Amino acid sequence: MKVDETTAIRFADQPSPNLFAAGELMAGNVLGKGYTAGVGMTIGTAFGRIAGVQAARAAHSLKNLTEDSHAAA
Repeated sequence: MKVDETTAIRFADQPSPNLFAAGELMAGNVLGKGYTAGVGMTIGTAFGRIAGVQAARAAHSLKNLTEDSHAAA
């Protein structure tokens, strides 16, 4: 699985607008094969926060887009 700096999962080298990686999904992207104890918790915390912020932004953008389309109707 490939991701970018915003933790967006990439499909055909294009970032997903609403699918983000966190926790153990990021371990392979950061460390490759194998890692020492405790590093998984750090990866989960750091990239979980990044993914959470990006997911909230995506949800907020979708909400605004939906509200704008209802207002125009």
